[in-house]
Amino acid sequence: MRRKIAWVTDSTASIDAEMKDHPDVYWVPMVICINDEEYLDGVNLQADDLYALLKDSSNAITTSQPPPGAFVELYTELAEKYDEIVSIHLSSLLSGTYTSAVQAAAEVDIPVTVVDSLTLSEPLTRLVKAAIKMHESGLAPDEIAAKLETLRENHRTYVLIGDLTRLHKSGRMSGTQYYLGSLLNIQPIIRVESGKLSTAEKVRSEKKAFQYIINLIKKGNQNHGIHEIAVLFSSKLDKSSKLYEVLQKEFPDIHIKLVPLCTTIGVHTGEDVVGVTWFEE
Repeated sequence: MRRKIAWVTDSTASIDAEMKDHPDVYWVPMVICINDEEYLDGVNLQADDLYALLKDSSNAITTSQPPPGAFVELYTELAEKYDEIVSIHLSSLLSGTYTSAVQAAAEVDIPVTVVDSLTLSEPLTRLVKAAIKMHESGLAPDEIAAKLETLRENHRTYVLIGDLTRLHKSGRMSGTQYYLGSLLNIQPIIRVESGKLSTAEKVRSEKKAFQYIINLIKKGNQNHGIHEIAVLFSSKLDKSSKLYEVLQKEFPDIHIKLVPLCTTIGVHTGEDVVGVTWFEE
């Protein structure tokens, strides 16, 4: 008989209807600290609430990973009705969440396979869904983990930052970079690659940013094949909607969808941001 597995991720994943409705999927919320008071991402703090608070520069807002105890508590509960747990989390190079999960796995009486996705947001969700399908096809957790380590390298994720303020305040951009970028009206295109953030390109207009993304997708589709593209949005939908429409016209044979960014990511990017992500087959 196939062993019953619980699938665990964290709130940086895009928790869509399929994930919410799946009876065996669970997630641990990230911690957001606002003026020394802690909130749980998606539990008692929603994205719209955060963006309203970000408008007031006097608010001190930071994020932190869930403590190991939060994972121990969940894993212990799941041990009562599951045989094993597969726990898939955002990049260990961006957060200590993966480490918290590993520490918790050593403290519980149920086998836990912890996977570092080396990504976040919608690509993380895709990996969780892929893992579930692998299990349904008969693969064991260790085999699933090995395949995910290969699959995670196939995602391409880019983020267009309109306002550099939050990136600077969160420590992701130096003061010099922030000053020069703001002065010259430079919009960096941030790439998520091998688990970490880097600047892929610097442009001075939205049109050039969109064309940069289009060229990457064309190249990826020609060389590997792309079946789905996700455009990631915050509370400001204008730029994301525009990119969504541009990509629909450019790539009519590829399924393109709009996906909201999680609250935690908004702390670091602010609301004037648009992301785009795809997997190359």
